[in-house]
Amino acid sequence: MKAILAMMAALCCLSLPLQAQAWGQRGHGAIGVLAVEQLQPGTREALNQILGNTDFDTVVGACIWPDIWRGLGDGIDTATWHYVNIDPDEIAYSRRRDCPEKQCVTEVINIQAGILADLEQSPEDRRLAFKNLCHFTADLHQPLHVGYADDQGGNLITIRYRGDSMNLHRYWDSGLIDSQVDSLDELLSILRDRPNQAPVGWQPGDTYAWTNESFALTRNFAYPPVRTVDEGFEERSWQVTLQQLDAGSGRLAAILESALGQQVEIEVVP
Repeated sequence: MKAILAMMAALCCLSLPLQAQAWGQRGHGAIGVLAVEQLQPGTREALNQILGNTDFDTVVGACIWPDIWRGLGDGIDTATWHYVNIDPDEIAYSRRRDCPEKQCVTEVINIQAGILADLEQSPEDRRLAFKNLCHFTADLHQPLHVGYADDQGGNLITIRYRGDSMNLHRYWDSGLIDSQVDSLDELLSILRDRPNQAPVGWQPGDTYAWTNESFALTRNFAYPPVRTVDEGFEERSWQVTLQQLDAGSGRLAAILESALGQQVEIEVVP
């Protein structure tokens, strides 16, 4: 199964427009797996009924699916769902200004949370809603997915990192993670040893606050001071990446608890 997931991830990277790529399989998989691990038993059972399973491969496959779906050419244009652009002169997200059609990552998270929570929706739509929630919550926490239109979220900025030339977006989505860990399992091990950042609850307005946090990272940190990444910037970038993966997994868990937490009751045996 892991070989199949790797092939699917490679396919999506070949077929996607520049600004739609994020975190790679390891980052998206880590956020999904850790979020599911944090769920209360009843919430996990509700999710299990929707997905058919909540094992490792099922969750990872679900969380990378939106990148693959975007590349299938089925007539559904979801490219803008992966990011939101904000003018460099602004300091915060505005739905009316930045996402009036609700086709950006911030609004899609809230829309998909509503679909997942709605028992009147079809099983297929709720299953797809989980895939979208897992993927786009991760996207929102990646530096440069709340970014600038003029450089396509860093895709038009070329840097050198460990002797290789790459665009800045790739550095943040996979270049840095792949240089620090050899596998998703290794990344999960590192993240499990860190403090849990899961919030107590979630409401749609929280997604706006998370968007502003990511935009602050874009404005204040995501662009290296020089085009060759040095050891200092690399180390700081890695700590930011771990922080964002932590936050993304905990916040995804909070959304899932809000959407599914009351839908299945688990009998507790004394």
